[in-house]
Amino acid sequence: MNIHALSKKAFKYTKLMLLPFSLLILLNCSQQQPRDTARSGVMTLAADSQLEKIAETQAEMFRKYYPEAQVSIIPMAPVKTLGCLLDKSARAAMISGDFDAAEDSLFSKLKTPLRKEPVALDAVVCIAARTNPVEKLSVRELASLVSGKGERFMAFVKKDDYRLISVFSKLEGLKKQELHAWACSNDIELIDRVSASNNAYGLLFSSSLESARTSGVDLGKIKLIPVSRKLAGNKAYLPDRENIFEGLYPLVTTVYYVYYPGDALAAGFGSWISSAGQKAFERSPYIPFRLTQRTIILH
Repeated sequence: MNIHALSKKAFKYTKLMLLPFSLLILLNCSQQQPRDTARSGVMTLAADSQLEKIAETQAEMFRKYYPEAQVSIIPMAPVKTLGCLLDKSARAAMISGDFDAAEDSLFSKLKTPLRKEPVALDAVVCIAARTNPVEKLSVRELASLVSGKGERFMAFVKKDDYRLISVFSKLEGLKKQELHAWACSNDIELIDRVSASNNAYGLLFSSSLESARTSGVDLGKIKLIPVSRKLAGNKAYLPDRENIFEGLYPLVTTVYYVYYPGDALAAGFGSWISSAGQKAFERSPYIPFRLTQRTIILH
Protein backbone atom coordinates (compact mmCIF):
# COMPACT_ATOMS: atom_id res chain seq x y z
CA MET A 1 0.00 0.00 0.00
CA ASN A 2 1.47 3.34 -1.03
CA ILE A 3 1.85 6.42 1.11
CA HIS A 4 -1.10 8.16 -0.54
CA ALA A 5 -3.43 5.24 0.22
CA LEU A 6 -2.17 5.08 3.81
CA SER A 7 -2.76 8.79 4.20
CA LYS A 8 -6.32 8.50 2.92
CA LYS A 9 -7.03 5.59 5.26
CA ALA A 10 -5.51 7.41 8.22
CA PHE A 11 -7.54 10.50 7.42
CA LYS A 12 -10.72 8.41 7.29
CA TYR A 13 -10.03 6.85 10.72
CA THR A 14 -9.10 10.22 12.17
CA LYS A 15 -12.45 11.66 11.05
CA LEU A 16 -14.28 8.73 12.63
CA MET A 17 -12.37 9.16 15.90
CA LEU A 18 -12.94 12.91 16.03
CA LEU A 19 -16.68 12.66 15.35
CA PRO A 20 -17.68 11.62 18.92
CA PHE A 21 -15.49 14.34 20.39
CA SER A 22 -17.07 16.91 18.10
CA LEU A 23 -20.53 15.78 19.14
CA LEU A 24 -19.50 15.93 22.80
CA ILE A 25 -18.20 19.48 22.42
CA LEU A 26 -21.41 20.56 20.68
CA LEU A 27 -23.48 18.90 23.41
CA ASN A 28 -21.53 20.67 26.16
CA CYS A 29 -21.91 23.99 24.39
CA SER A 30 -25.67 23.50 24.14
CA GLN A 31 -25.89 22.69 27.88
CA GLN A 32 -23.63 25.50 29.05
CA GLN A 33 -25.47 28.04 31.20
CA PRO A 34 -25.26 31.71 30.31
CA ARG A 35 -23.27 33.89 32.67
CA ASP A 36 -25.10 35.57 35.54
CA THR A 37 -26.30 39.10 35.06
CA ALA A 38 -27.65 41.59 37.58
CA ARG A 39 -31.13 40.17 36.92
CA SER A 40 -30.56 36.50 36.15
CA GLY A 41 -28.72 33.50 37.51
CA VAL A 42 -28.60 31.48 40.71
CA MET A 43 -26.94 32.47 43.98
CA THR A 44 -26.95 31.67 47.70
CA LEU A 45 -27.32 34.35 50.37
CA ALA A 46 -26.20 33.65 53.95
CA ALA A 47 -28.18 35.55 56.60
CA ASP A 48 -27.94 35.96 60.35
CA SER A 49 -30.63 33.68 61.79
CA GLN A 50 -32.90 36.53 62.90
CA LEU A 51 -32.77 37.97 59.37
CA GLU A 52 -34.00 34.80 57.66
CA LYS A 53 -37.61 35.87 57.13
CA ILE A 54 -36.86 39.33 55.73
CA ALA A 55 -34.13 37.88 53.48
CA GLU A 56 -36.62 35.33 52.10
CA THR A 57 -39.18 38.09 51.53
CA GLN A 58 -36.61 40.15 49.61
CA ALA A 59 -35.62 37.12 47.50
CA GLU A 60 -39.27 36.32 46.65
CA MET A 61 -40.00 39.91 45.63
CA PHE A 62 -36.83 40.06 43.55
CA ARG A 63 -37.79 36.88 41.69
CA LYS A 64 -41.28 38.20 40.94
CA TYR A 65 -39.72 41.15 39.15
CA TYR A 66 -36.90 39.11 37.61
CA PRO A 67 -38.08 35.49 37.06
CA GLU A 68 -34.71 34.38 35.71
CA ALA A 69 -33.02 35.15 39.03
CA GLN A 70 -33.07 32.70 41.92
CA VAL A 71 -31.70 33.64 45.35
CA SER A 72 -31.61 30.89 48.00
CA ILE A 73 -31.34 31.79 51.70
CA ILE A 74 -29.29 29.87 54.25
CA PRO A 75 -29.82 31.08 57.85
CA MET A 76 -26.68 30.96 59.98
CA ALA A 77 -25.65 31.62 63.55
CA PRO A 78 -24.32 35.21 63.35
CA VAL A 79 -20.81 34.10 64.28
CA LYS A 80 -20.71 31.94 61.12
CA THR A 81 -22.47 34.08 58.51
CA LEU A 82 -19.46 35.90 57.06
CA GLY A 83 -17.49 32.66 56.99
CA CYS A 84 -19.79 31.57 54.16
CA LEU A 85 -18.36 34.39 52.05
CA LEU A 86 -14.80 33.30 52.83
CA ASP A 87 -15.34 29.65 51.86
CA LYS A 88 -17.51 30.74 48.88
CA SER A 89 -20.50 28.66 49.99
CA ALA A 90 -22.47 31.92 49.67
CA ARG A 91 -22.00 34.87 47.33
CA ALA A 92 -23.55 37.48 49.62
CA ALA A 93 -24.61 37.88 53.24
CA MET A 94 -27.00 39.88 55.43
CA ILE A 95 -25.77 40.72 58.92
CA SER A 96 -26.93 42.84 61.87
CA GLY A 97 -24.16 45.12 63.06
CA ASP A 98 -20.70 46.16 61.95
CA PHE A 99 -17.64 43.98 61.49
CA ASP A 100 -15.68 43.61 64.69
CA ALA A 101 -11.92 44.32 64.85
CA ALA A 102 -10.93 40.73 64.02
CA GLU A 103 -13.22 40.64 60.98
CA ASP A 104 -12.00 44.04 59.77
CA SER A 105 -8.43 42.80 59.98
CA LEU A 106 -9.23 39.55 58.19
CA PHE A 107 -11.25 41.04 55.34
CA SER A 108 -8.82 43.90 54.76
CA LYS A 109 -6.26 41.31 53.67
CA LEU A 110 -8.45 39.87 50.91
CA LYS A 111 -7.36 40.49 47.32
CA THR A 112 -10.93 41.50 46.54
CA PRO A 113 -12.27 43.49 49.51
CA LEU A 114 -15.89 43.00 50.49
CA ARG A 115 -18.44 45.70 49.90
CA LYS A 116 -20.83 46.47 52.77
CA GLU A 117 -24.10 48.31 52.04
CA PRO A 118 -26.40 49.54 54.85
CA VAL A 119 -29.97 48.49 54.03
CA ALA A 120 -32.03 48.71 57.24
CA LEU A 121 -32.03 49.55 60.94
CA ASP A 122 -32.75 47.28 63.87
CA ALA A 123 -32.45 47.82 67.64
CA VAL A 124 -31.21 45.95 70.66
CA VAL A 125 -34.04 45.96 73.20
CA CYS A 126 -34.17 45.22 76.90
CA ILE A 127 -37.05 43.16 78.27
CA ALA A 128 -38.10 42.46 81.86
CA ALA A 129 -40.94 40.67 83.64
CA ARG A 130 -44.24 42.57 83.57
CA THR A 131 -44.10 42.67 87.38
CA ASN A 132 -40.56 44.14 87.47
CA PRO A 133 -40.78 47.59 89.14
CA VAL A 134 -37.87 49.10 87.17
CA GLU A 135 -39.13 51.83 84.82
CA LYS A 136 -35.97 52.62 82.85
CA LEU A 137 -32.27 51.77 82.52
CA SER A 138 -29.26 53.57 81.08
CA VAL A 139 -26.81 51.99 78.66
CA ARG A 140 -24.23 52.10 81.44
CA GLU A 141 -26.52 50.23 83.81
CA LEU A 142 -27.17 47.60 81.16
CA ALA A 143 -23.43 47.26 80.62
CA SER A 144 -23.04 46.65 84.34
CA LEU A 145 -25.65 43.90 84.15
CA VAL A 146 -24.08 42.22 81.13
CA SER A 147 -20.60 42.40 82.63
CA GLY A 148 -21.82 40.52 85.70
CA LYS A 149 -21.50 43.51 88.04
CA GLY A 150 -25.22 43.89 88.58
CA GLU A 151 -25.09 42.28 92.02
CA ARG A 152 -28.08 39.95 92.27
CA PHE A 153 -29.46 40.84 88.85
CA MET A 154 -29.07 38.61 85.77
CA ALA A 155 -28.87 39.41 82.08
CA PHE A 156 -29.84 36.86 79.42
CA VAL A 157 -28.94 36.76 75.72
CA LYS A 158 -29.38 34.14 73.01
CA LYS A 159 -26.25 32.02 72.81
CA ASP A 160 -25.52 32.72 69.13
CA ASP A 161 -26.25 36.47 69.23
CA TYR A 162 -22.63 37.26 68.44
CA ARG A 163 -23.44 40.54 66.71
CA LEU A 164 -25.72 41.72 69.50
CA ILE A 165 -22.83 41.34 71.93
CA SER A 166 -20.55 43.12 69.44
CA VAL A 167 -22.95 46.06 69.18
CA PHE A 168 -23.23 46.30 72.94
CA SER A 169 -19.49 46.00 73.61
CA LYS A 170 -18.73 48.76 71.09
CA LEU A 171 -21.22 51.13 72.69
CA GLU A 172 -19.57 50.79 76.07
CA GLY A 173 -15.99 50.14 74.96
CA LEU A 174 -16.03 46.72 76.60
CA LYS A 175 -14.14 43.63 75.46
CA LYS A 176 -16.26 40.59 74.69
CA GLN A 177 -14.49 38.57 77.38
CA GLU A 178 -15.74 41.14 79.89
CA LEU A 179 -19.37 40.31 79.14
CA HIS A 180 -20.88 37.49 81.16
CA ALA A 181 -24.57 37.28 80.31
CA TRP A 182 -26.40 33.98 80.69
CA ALA A 183 -26.93 32.24 77.34
CA CYS A 184 -30.29 30.83 76.24
CA SER A 185 -30.75 28.37 73.40
CA ASN A 186 -33.45 30.45 71.67
CA ASP A 187 -35.64 33.54 72.03
CA ILE A 188 -38.55 31.61 73.56
CA GLU A 189 -36.36 30.27 76.38
CA LEU A 190 -34.98 33.79 76.92
CA ILE A 191 -38.47 35.28 77.23
CA ASP A 192 -39.58 32.51 79.61
CA ARG A 193 -36.55 32.96 81.89
CA VAL A 194 -36.93 36.74 82.03
CA SER A 195 -40.65 36.59 82.72
CA ALA A 196 -40.09 34.22 85.66
CA SER A 197 -37.99 36.63 87.75
CA ASN A 198 -38.02 40.30 88.72
CA ASN A 199 -34.22 40.15 88.91
CA ALA A 200 -33.77 39.11 85.28
CA TYR A 201 -33.35 41.18 82.12
CA GLY A 202 -33.06 40.05 78.51
CA LEU A 203 -31.27 41.61 75.57
CA LEU A 204 -32.32 40.68 72.05
CA PHE A 205 -32.93 42.29 68.69
CA SER A 206 -36.26 44.07 68.24
CA SER A 207 -36.80 41.99 65.09
CA SER A 208 -36.30 38.78 67.12
CA LEU A 209 -38.94 39.90 69.61
CA GLU A 210 -41.37 40.63 66.78
CA SER A 211 -40.65 37.21 65.24
CA ALA A 212 -41.49 35.61 68.59
CA ARG A 213 -44.74 37.58 68.64
CA THR A 214 -45.77 36.42 65.15
CA SER A 215 -44.87 32.84 66.12
CA GLY A 216 -47.53 32.96 68.84
CA VAL A 217 -45.33 33.54 71.91
CA ASP A 218 -47.24 35.27 74.72
CA LEU A 219 -45.49 38.60 75.24
CA GLY A 220 -48.03 39.79 77.81
CA LYS A 221 -45.79 38.51 80.61
CA ILE A 222 -42.90 40.84 79.71
CA LYS A 223 -42.39 44.53 79.07
CA LEU A 224 -39.94 46.69 77.15
CA ILE A 225 -37.65 48.80 79.31
CA PRO A 226 -37.01 52.37 78.06
CA VAL A 227 -33.27 53.00 77.69
CA SER A 228 -31.34 56.24 78.16
CA ARG A 229 -27.83 57.14 77.16
CA LYS A 230 -24.93 56.53 79.53
CA LEU A 231 -26.12 58.68 82.40
CA ALA A 232 -29.04 57.37 84.44
CA GLY A 233 -30.53 60.87 84.68
CA ASN A 234 -30.92 61.21 80.91
CA LYS A 235 -34.36 60.79 79.37
CA ALA A 236 -35.12 57.20 78.43
CA TYR A 237 -36.76 56.13 75.17
CA LEU A 238 -38.57 53.09 73.83
CA PRO A 239 -37.31 51.54 70.55
CA ASP A 240 -40.19 52.71 68.36
CA ARG A 241 -39.69 53.83 64.78
CA GLU A 242 -39.83 57.54 65.47
CA ASN A 243 -37.25 57.38 68.27
CA ILE A 244 -34.91 55.30 66.13
CA PHE A 245 -35.28 57.65 63.13
CA GLU A 246 -34.61 60.66 65.36
CA GLY A 247 -31.51 59.02 66.88
CA LEU A 248 -33.03 59.18 70.37
CA TYR A 249 -32.96 55.47 71.15
CA PRO A 250 -29.32 54.60 71.99
CA LEU A 251 -29.14 50.90 71.07
CA VAL A 252 -29.62 51.02 67.29
CA THR A 253 -27.84 48.63 64.93
CA THR A 254 -27.50 48.63 61.14
CA VAL A 255 -28.40 45.72 58.89
CA TYR A 256 -25.79 45.31 56.14
CA TYR A 257 -25.78 43.52 52.82
CA VAL A 258 -22.25 42.24 52.15
CA TYR A 259 -20.87 40.93 48.84
CA TYR A 260 -17.87 40.82 46.55
CA PRO A 261 -17.84 43.68 44.01
CA GLY A 262 -17.75 42.36 40.47
CA ASP A 263 -20.32 39.64 41.15
CA ALA A 264 -23.12 40.69 38.81
CA LEU A 265 -26.09 38.96 40.45
CA ALA A 266 -24.94 39.69 44.01
CA ALA A 267 -24.56 43.37 43.07
CA GLY A 268 -27.94 43.38 41.31
CA PHE A 269 -29.71 41.90 44.31
CA GLY A 270 -27.96 44.40 46.58
CA SER A 271 -29.10 47.26 44.38
CA TRP A 272 -32.65 45.93 44.64
CA ILE A 273 -32.56 45.77 48.45
CA SER A 274 -31.22 49.34 48.58
CA SER A 275 -33.99 50.70 46.36
CA ALA A 276 -37.27 48.89 45.64
CA GLY A 277 -36.61 46.40 48.43
CA GLN A 278 -36.81 49.17 51.03
CA LYS A 279 -40.61 48.80 50.83
CA ALA A 280 -40.30 45.28 52.26
CA PHE A 281 -38.48 46.69 55.29
CA GLU A 282 -41.33 49.18 55.81
CA ARG A 283 -43.75 46.26 56.20
CA SER A 284 -41.48 44.38 58.60
CA PRO A 285 -40.07 44.82 62.12
CA TYR A 286 -37.09 46.56 60.53
CA ILE A 287 -36.78 50.19 59.57
CA PRO A 288 -35.70 51.01 56.00
CA PHE A 289 -32.32 52.68 55.79
CA ARG A 290 -33.65 54.98 53.10
CA LEU A 291 -37.13 56.46 53.09
CA THR A 292 -39.02 55.29 50.01
CA GLN A 293 -40.48 57.95 47.76
CA ARG A 294 -44.24 58.30 47.48
CA THR A 295 -46.14 60.08 44.74
CA ILE A 296 -49.10 62.17 45.88
CA ILE A 297 -51.60 63.01 43.14
CA LEU A 298 -53.48 66.23 43.74
CA HIS A 299 -56.88 66.56 42.08
